[in-house]
Amino acid sequence: MNGKRILIPVNLLKGSFDALQFAQGLADEVPIHLTLLNVVNLNVVQLESRIYDEVCAESEAALEKLAKHFFGDSLSVHINVRVGRPHEEIVAEAGAESSELIIMAGPKPSRWKRLLGLGTIERVVRSAPCPTLVLPRAWKITPEQYRQAVRPWNNVQPHAAWQLNAVLTHA
Repeated sequence: MNGKRILIPVNLLKGSFDALQFAQGLADEVPIHLTLLNVVNLNVVQLESRIYDEVCAESEAALEKLAKHFFGDSLSVHINVRVGRPHEEIVAEAGAESSELIIMAGPKPSRWKRLLGLGTIERVVRSAPCPTLVLPRAWKITPEQYRQAVRPWNNVQPHAAWQLNAVLTHA
């Protein structure tokens, strides 16, 4: 069975790894090929190239640690570091890797960015070449509850199915 190609942009500065946790749970269920991407965006004009090289090397080392922590020694995890504007580089990486899905964690944007639609996530969703899954900022459901919710109907206990039918018919 071929695995789905999934791109996960990781912001190492914010330390939000919800997308990695989601992909870790997904990897336990179905075969996937992950690409972890970090975009280096230094808002400084005319830096020496060695500074970019050092920052990219640090980012690559951090991504390797994350990949090992979340996915072990899996051969299906690819790491990439790009330099540029985050939304442009994420879309370019999705196209280059022929990604079938982009998974992003949704941080709380500032009020102005939300009103104007200027956030990275909004820009990626608008121009992505594949579907984009934006995870909620705060998880309100545990993994056990998630597994119960996606359980096939044939595994539902008879009394639970009867209660569900009663609720649906009286609603």
